[in-house]
Amino acid sequence: MRSLSADRLLEKLSRPELATLYTDLKAYAERALKEPMPSLSFRLYRQFSDTGERKAYEEAYFDRRGRLAAVAMLALDTARPDALQALEEMLWDVCGEYTWCLPAHLGTGEINQVDGNIDLFAAETVHMLAEIVNIHTERLDLLVIERVRSEAERRIFKPLYREQRKFHWQTADHNWSAVCGGCCGMAALLLLEDEFTLQESISHTVSCMNAFLSGYGEDGGCAEGIGYWVYGFGYYTYYAEMLREYSDGELDLLTGSKIAAIAAFPLRVHLSGGTYVNYSDSAEQEEIPSGLLSLLASRFGLQGDLPLHIPLFTDDSCHRWAHLLRNVMWSDPAVYGDEGAFRQAECGFIFQNLGWMIAKGSLDTPDTKRTNSTPLHVAISIKGGHNDEPHNHNDLGQFIIHCGGENILCDPGAGLYTQAYFAPGREQLFHISSSGHNVPLIEGKEQSSGRQAQAHVLEAKLAEDGGELNTTFDLTFAYPGAASLACYTRQFYWKMASGDSRNRAELRLIDRFQWKSRMVSLAERSSSVVSDSHAECSSVVERWMSRVQPEVVKCGNIRWQGVHGTVHMTYDANQWQVLTEGIDTVDHDNVPVKFYRTSLSWTGVIDETDVCIESSDLIETVCEVRFIIEPKMVETEVSMHE
Repeated sequence: MRSLSADRLLEKLSRPELATLYTDLKAYAERALKEPMPSLSFRLYRQFSDTGERKAYEEAYFDRRGRLAAVAMLALDTARPDALQALEEMLWDVCGEYTWCLPAHLGTGEINQVDGNIDLFAAETVHMLAEIVNIHTERLDLLVIERVRSEAERRIFKPLYREQRKFHWQTADHNWSAVCGGCCGMAALLLLEDEFTLQESISHTVSCMNAFLSGYGEDGGCAEGIGYWVYGFGYYTYYAEMLREYSDGELDLLTGSKIAAIAAFPLRVHLSGGTYVNYSDSAEQEEIPSGLLSLLASRFGLQGDLPLHIPLFTDDSCHRWAHLLRNVMWSDPAVYGDEGAFRQAECGFIFQNLGWMIAKGSLDTPDTKRTNSTPLHVAISIKGGHNDEPHNHNDLGQFIIHCGGENILCDPGAGLYTQAYFAPGREQLFHISSSGHNVPLIEGKEQSSGRQAQAHVLEAKLAEDGGELNTTFDLTFAYPGAASLACYTRQFYWKMASGDSRNRAELRLIDRFQWKSRMVSLAERSSSVVSDSHAECSSVVERWMSRVQPEVVKCGNIRWQGVHGTVHMTYDANQWQVLTEGIDTVDHDNVPVKFYRTSLSWTGVIDETDVCIESSDLIETVCEVRFIIEPKMVETEVSMHE
């Protein structure tokens, strides 16, 4: 991208597969030409330090970035001098901002915290300005170009490369090192004329990239989830390609088995229909930049099962220039799978380092053989790991049941980012707490935070065809507050139907709770403080989360009716009492969303002949449930599930 010409970029934009993107882009740009740039006022800037509110400032901030990016593309057309003039005004305006950082990344936002500070978005800004100036260098006013260079020097190059200030992200093992380091490094390759400082920037950026890679194991799994894979590894890739071009291929950061495994991550966590495993702060429906996916497919020979989709400019609320430009330049329809064919990239995968397990398969429907239509895709995903991961949720033992492009038993994903979301006590928030996940409440205690809260894998076996997955976790250390708990294990048995009965899949889940010899009396238990009101007299409350409202079919049988598939759950109603409740919250974009939590409560009355099994000085409580996944159109008698 160092020598990208405006003519070549305009030619790329004219390709048929980019027509919808270009229409969306032009509409945004035309609006930007008619309206003044939104102001980043003092009052907006102060909101975060005063109230913890960050959305209003960030909406204005990202709208400004979006207008600049869209107008920069519109200005490629030499018949639009109005767009070029507007581009110069916008570049000048962004150069005059008090800070390129977000207030949420500046503490209280005082001057000493602003001067020389570099966060994700200051880095993204300098990169965007550098590439826009590079593309339009022959037509922009020289004073605008010099101002961009001057602000890049003052805000980025001087503190980072010349003064060599230390920033926390330089050694981070997550997306910050790749995004901050990569963006500043790309801007340096484009703007710096001092060869000594340029070489310093390369050494610095490669060090940041190595820190980023240290957060990945050899399995290529991203603990932050698919959304942050896009962010972190996306910018890693963008810098790597620019560096390879700059060095005529001598410096290539996209080599080796570990990099190949990281590149394959989105295909391995894709379940079907553009829906992904979304642990941590990721969304189920994630926009994978088509340029990034195409480049990686080309470099590593990847063949995926994703349908062709080139994200619209307005799909990204942050309007990131790096994704936009590379979607235009690199998108290749040939690397995508055929939506009408069943071509899952892999039938399953165990991320040994990450502690994630995924199995995928397909079910026949009444129409599959008759009309040769696509089978119904189903999948299961299970999460281990620990509770001190980047963007951590307290979710050890969490699992997802997927059917027909929909996560029917689901993960809540990211909540709205506020000051409280990253502050002490964050584990009390719904999206982060174990109360928002498919894991139990034990003796009124949720899972704890911290590295010591770890899932120990006792067994993990996956059949080559993905048709069977058996795994067992020891999750005892996730519940240090449960005083009477001696041991807690969670077992999963996943099996796809075979032969002529390929119209169902089954997941058996067995939770075993072993208690210490001294059992808490019912009176003592009822006097304890419990977060769920219905669990005050319970030793265990199992929870299942879904966006689909559950139906109690009959005693011991619950059904979730999805768009294309149905999930039935059977359980022992003699031992476990059921409760369903709706939970209203907002998602990461502040859009209202409703989850339904289904709870199974054990009353705490121990009948050793029925509920418990004595083993030496330990008493065991068992919760076994069975989930049957079927196509929606198949009406199966409840008796089949019993």
